[in-house]
Amino acid sequence: MNKLSIIITFYNNKDHILDCIESIKSQRNQNFDLIIVDDGSTDSSANLVKESINTYDKHINFITLENNSGHAHARNIALEHVNTQYVMFLDADDQLASYSVEYYLSKVNGFDGLVAPIHKFTMNKPQYVNKDKVRVEYLTQNSNPNSFLRKNTVCNILFKNAIIQAHNIRFNENLKIYTDASFVLDYMKYVERFARIFDFPFYYRGEVYDPFEGNTLTDQEFILTFEDYVNSYFDSIERTDNKKVIHFLTNKMKKEIKNGFDPSLKDIELRYNTLEKPLVKVVKSLKWDLMKDSKILYNLEILFLSMNAIENAKYVNNLRYVSRHVKNILQNNKLKNRSKYQLFDKEEGVDSNTIVFESFGGKNYSDSPKYIYEYMQRNYPQLNYIWVFAKPEQNVIIGNAEKVKKGSKEYYDAYSKAKFWVTNARLPLYLNKKENQIYIQTWHGTPLKRLANDMKVVRMPGTTTSNYKKNFYAETSRWDYLVSPNRYSTNIFKTAFWMDEERTMEIGYPRNDVLVNRSNDQEYIEQIKKDLNLPEGKKIIMYAPTWRDDEFVKKGKYLFDLKINLENLQKELGDEYVILLRMHYLISNALDLNGYEDFAIDVSNYNDISELYLISDALITDYSSVMFDFGILKKPQFFFAYDIEKYDKGLRGFYMNYMTDLPGEIITDEFKLAEELKNIDEHKEKYKDKIEKFYEKFCSLEKGESSKYIGDYIFNNTK
Repeated sequence: MNKLSIIITFYNNKDHILDCIESIKSQRNQNFDLIIVDDGSTDSSANLVKESINTYDKHINFITLENNSGHAHARNIALEHVNTQYVMFLDADDQLASYSVEYYLSKVNGFDGLVAPIHKFTMNKPQYVNKDKVRVEYLTQNSNPNSFLRKNTVCNILFKNAIIQAHNIRFNENLKIYTDASFVLDYMKYVERFARIFDFPFYYRGEVYDPFEGNTLTDQEFILTFEDYVNSYFDSIERTDNKKVIHFLTNKMKKEIKNGFDPSLKDIELRYNTLEKPLVKVVKSLKWDLMKDSKILYNLEILFLSMNAIENAKYVNNLRYVSRHVKNILQNNKLKNRSKYQLFDKEEGVDSNTIVFESFGGKNYSDSPKYIYEYMQRNYPQLNYIWVFAKPEQNVIIGNAEKVKKGSKEYYDAYSKAKFWVTNARLPLYLNKKENQIYIQTWHGTPLKRLANDMKVVRMPGTTTSNYKKNFYAETSRWDYLVSPNRYSTNIFKTAFWMDEERTMEIGYPRNDVLVNRSNDQEYIEQIKKDLNLPEGKKIIMYAPTWRDDEFVKKGKYLFDLKINLENLQKELGDEYVILLRMHYLISNALDLNGYEDFAIDVSNYNDISELYLISDALITDYSSVMFDFGILKKPQFFFAYDIEKYDKGLRGFYMNYMTDLPGEIITDEFKLAEELKNIDEHKEKYKDKIEKFYEKFCSLEKGESSKYIGDYIFNNTK
């Protein structure tokens, strides 16, 4: 007979459940019973589980409930079927490391339980238990009663079934969300000795893919969970008379109130209005605990709440917000400029004749904002123009625009004052987009790779899938208009950016006007070549690869390994060609071009890529949206996709059929690439039909008047 039962309950978990089941199937020690409860799922998750366990060589107790009745009920049903010495619970969106069961069973030693840690989701999971890092302690309930209460969950704890059944311990089905504490507190009364594991990952809390529809407790909106958290707290303190436990639960409740009603939260007023009843109820109960060791204004807010004086409490909450910013200003710290902005930014300060421009987060003077500005500068020089730069002194701009440094007082003044914001990338959420301001987002490319909400999993440093999508949604909800280059992009923006067509300007990209208007301007093209000091008489090829999500070093820094084999390219093409290397701005490692000075030129920091398109005879790319802009010129393109299998399956995937819809050949071998580049004219003729089809689908909307459309719109709305 097995020693352990693992219980998994699920409801509509199609995005995660298979990963959870696979983590069970991959356990090195399979000496456990498995009980799975489908809590009335209405999606495909039940069928997915059944398909998965069909190939699993183990008897599984699969229980199907007709209607969804909640976690507590499903787990209580499962407990009726446990016949082993120990039982543990696994959430359907979580995963167990392959060594976990083996290690747990070797350490539980007949004690009354085993408590193991829960770690955040990670891609880099250990393959074995590192004995130099893991720590196991054997504790008593008298000395360490709160060990069972970590993380608000019963998951990753081995409970002794004899205790559960002898005392009929069950989950409280009257609670909606925070049901676990009721079970744990009743169980703890009968625990004497237990094992606790520290400092090493065994159990990974699942990653939320959809923060708006997901049912993961840790990511649900505070407004939806707070009342149940309060009910769970009152339920919990009724189940114990242990002072250490009550103190532990009370401190967690205090932290929930303090963090959940922090005055800096954007939706603080909504929280107060929606959660007034449970907030007043718990504050009345914990008034003196909450006021202990707290600051004067917070205590005053708590006092008003305990008296049910909500409006007074809200006033003090706002006063706390103001006092924080005043403190930053008086202390002259690095946030002083932002604090001044937050305190004094008002609708009446907006000037209808002022426009602020920013490109790639202030990196340079480029892209669609540049072309909109230059059109307006020529036609409406009387307006007030401001450009934002990280390094204003390093950027030369035409016209009379004021240059301001990002983060400076002038920067915040610009965004406070300007009626129009024009940028091609996301702006920080701490900038307050007011009702009488118009935010025009030009974006920076026709999407090939999945974007934002369409990305199932986000692999970027410093964020999670859930946080990334939430922040992206908060940003796109501020956009009054989004510029789209074609119908294909408009349809993608609907789902990726949550954009409706009324807010979408389907007019082509302003940065592409120059490709339409000056493609035959030889004098202009020759001047660009001279500015870049390119040798006369040679054909020009540009290499512009995408950045890969999984090649990051740290937040904002990525490494890139140049795969095109410059040595071979120079050998094969050096007499007739020059190659321009255009790397993504996120790439951190500088290119080493020693020995290739007359053949390869690094143009990564050249501000205007449109000018580079004009002078190039052909383009080498892979999965970058540069293909769409370059397609306007109907010149040859070569797709050097050396990692096509990995990129398609492991990273974002594609919107279009990459294998069939490109206007050129897909090449995976560096030597074949060199051979094909020798025959640019032949390539253009060979792919003539595909180049034309590609142009009609993605580029035909570009008429060279996008800057005029937006510039005129802005001018007409300045009054």
